[in-house]
Amino acid sequence: MEAQTQTEKLELITKELYAAALNGDVSSLINLIRVDPLILDRCILEKSGLLMQSPLHVATYLGHLKFTDKLLEQKPELAEEVDQLRKWSPLHVASAKGHWQIVELLLSAKPNMCFAHDQDGWTPVHVAAVNGQIKVLEVLVQAKPQVAREQTTGGETVLHLCVKYNQLEALKSLVKITDDIELLNADDSNSSTVLHLAVATKQLEMIEFLLAHPGVEKNAINKKGMTVVDIHNKSRKDIMKDGKILKSLKIAKALPAKDALKSHMDRTWLENQRSALMVVASVIATMAFQVGINPPGGVWQDKENGNDKVGTSIWSGKAYKEVIICNTIGLISSLSVILLLISGLPCTRYLVFILRITLWIAVTATTLTYMFSVTYLTYHETDEAMKVNHPIWLTLTLVLSVWQILMLIIFLVHIVRAILKLIGWHKRQAMIRASKKLFTQSIPGSPIV
Repeated sequence: MEAQTQTEKLELITKELYAAALNGDVSSLINLIRVDPLILDRCILEKSGLLMQSPLHVATYLGHLKFTDKLLEQKPELAEEVDQLRKWSPLHVASAKGHWQIVELLLSAKPNMCFAHDQDGWTPVHVAAVNGQIKVLEVLVQAKPQVAREQTTGGETVLHLCVKYNQLEALKSLVKITDDIELLNADDSNSSTVLHLAVATKQLEMIEFLLAHPGVEKNAINKKGMTVVDIHNKSRKDIMKDGKILKSLKIAKALPAKDALKSHMDRTWLENQRSALMVVASVIATMAFQVGINPPGGVWQDKENGNDKVGTSIWSGKAYKEVIICNTIGLISSLSVILLLISGLPCTRYLVFILRITLWIAVTATTLTYMFSVTYLTYHETDEAMKVNHPIWLTLTLVLSVWQILMLIIFLVHIVRAILKLIGWHKRQAMIRASKKLFTQSIPGSPIV
């Protein structure tokens, strides 16, 4: 009987605690703790079985700032308790209701609770975004910036939830606060970005805002192989919005998946070409520079016997001049390629074509430099009689002939490719004109274009 009376007394005190939480009565809370010092510990141990929530949940829901402060002062562990309904912590509750000052108190007590996930995988940031609580978002993200990257069970980011629940201002605020390009272009479990979702749900203002951001990837492809343009074309029709959305996508130069893939392949090809050209040009420039400062045959080293040519090339004459000319052409050509690559000019196919031609000149000049140098080191200008039948000269002549044939073949291949591309372009233009003519003929009274 005495035990039953004690249990009833504890239940009565607990009810009084919840009543104080409902009213935000701090003095009642102090009195209850004086009567039963373990009352808050029981709330934690019993998981608040009476009302499925702790007194802190109740106080944060109703926005009782002073009461919440007192509870956390007495028992900060209450901030880690989750309710039995949705697995929400007090921070989830305060975030949903927009009580940003209480959010600051809860973060000061248990800052890592901003990473706590409820049964749907939502953090307090997700809850605040869905409910449009912009001030709370600022407090949470400033306290723990990395929390903005947390994803729900469905792989959605906080930005996806802003679009899904039509929270434009929350989206704008988060994009500004985080300034995170990776978050802006992050995808969900379907590889859909925020822009994909905005176009699919025809959120016109969000689409315009996202497209205006310089960091948004406008041609991202999801798991279904669609870009935002493809999603728009296959989505439900909305006469009021479709025209405006399509216009925004065209202004932003968004592409269908087919064109986006081609554009990506072109960019990759250009980048690979840029890297390869830079490497080759650097190697040729290095070799040409070494030949310039260390000529074949060396330089005069002393002034014995009246020699006043110290530091100058031992090799002179017509052959040496040929080497210097070829070497200079190779050096200037390769340096020109390097200069154009680092100049900041757009790396287009036309620029790559020009750079290739320049490198061909550099490579050819390097080849001739080598040929003249080896010829000199093998025999001198006075050995003209031996030149014709000399094995090395015959080898060099053969190699040079093969080199010329190879260059001619490469040139002819490029000419043939250019002609085939031109023929293909003319065929496509003819097909377009034929289709236009057929279309106009199918409409009575239409003029033939």
